[in-house]
This record gives sequence, structure tokens and C-alpha cells, in this order.
Amino acid sequence: MHEAADAMVNRFHAEVLFHLGDDYRDAEELVMAGYSVRRVPGLWCPEYHDSRIPKRLIEVFDGITVAWAHADKDLRHVERAAAIILTGHTHRAEIALLGRSLYVNPGHLKSRVSQGKPSSYAVIEIGLDEVHASIHDAPSHRARSESRVQRGQLG
Repeated sequence: MHEAADAMVNRFHAEVLFHLGDDYRDAEELVMAGYSVRRVPGLWCPEYHDSRIPKRLIEVFDGITVAWAHADKDLRHVERAAAIILTGHTHRAEIALLGRSLYVNPGHLKSRVSQGKPSSYAVIEIGLDEVHASIHDAPSHRARSESRVQRGQLG
């Protein structure tokens, strides 16, 4: 997780890291290491059952609305209308344009392999004209898949 966070910030110039759950306390480590982190708890975390901790969040970055939750089931209608929707839970990395929303699941950083899927993370770049999303292999940091979407197609 720390190696991936370092790559996201230093190689890809990420300004914000999104921790989409499983272990909510992992996100605490990232915050203490000095990263700017947005986080939600996973279904099995004690924090998921704490009504003071949100299960879903939504924020605007460079004019693009981004919503995130650990599991798709936690998204409400307002979050589903966001330009970019981030979820975890399945450990299956994927990028898909559904309607006017770019759905991104970064996969997992739980271990080198979890549920038969290799570790990965996502990088999203919001540009003037387009949004570029890519899935990266955690050990090598090479892009596995990517998608470019014109801003006008989103939201």
C-alpha cells in the first residue's frame, strides 16, 4: 500500500488518494504518512457500522463530480449521477463508461493476489478536455488498462 501510494504521488503526481475500504485503518496509516486521503470503510470494518463515519462521499475536483463508496450497494441516486464513480469491494480492477459516468474499480492492494486477482491501483487524471483513467499493476506500476473520455461525455 505504501509503495503504491508513493508511486501514485511521485510518478503520477496524484494530489489526492482514495482509499475505498477493506481495512479502514490502512487509510489512517496513509494520513499519518502525510498523504491527502479520502476514505470510506469496507463492509467488514467496525467503522462501516459506525453511523458517524460516512459509507459514501461525493466531491468536485476541477469541475468534475467524483463519488465513492466501498461497495456499489452503498451508492444512492445522487452519487450514481456523478461524472466519476469509484468503488472497491470486488477486488476486480476495471474501468467502464456507463451512461455519462466513468466507473472505476482500482482492484486491491490487500496482498500480491487476493480472490485470484493480482494487486493493482488506479490513477485518474482530470485534464482540460478529457479524463484519463488507468489501472496499474502494483508491483511493476505498469498500466494494465486505460480509458480516455472527453469531459463533455461525463456527468
